Amino acid sequence: MDSKTSPVPPSRLMDLMLNDRGFAFDPNSGESYQLSATGLACLRGLQRGASVEDLVTQVTATWEIDKVAARCDIDAFLWDLKQLDWL
Repeated sequence: MDSKTSPVPPSRLMDLMLNDRGFAFDPNSGESYQLSATGLACLRGLQRGASVEDLVTQVTATWEIDKVAARCDIDAFLWDLKQLDWL
């Protein structure tokens, strides 16, 4: 995924149902997941079409984490989402 451009969210990502407590429900698989506050913010950002750099900016502005660590964590999170076939 190019970090400079906004990814076009696939329908599977857009189908996810999220709540403010960090629960994500995937109606395609019937599975539910618990997200951290950071994961929830990133997932919502992706649903809005945010780029990876947008997510890094949001995370570093909201939580006490440096840009390099935030990028590493977000890259790992994106890998997890790909394994779930959400990206």
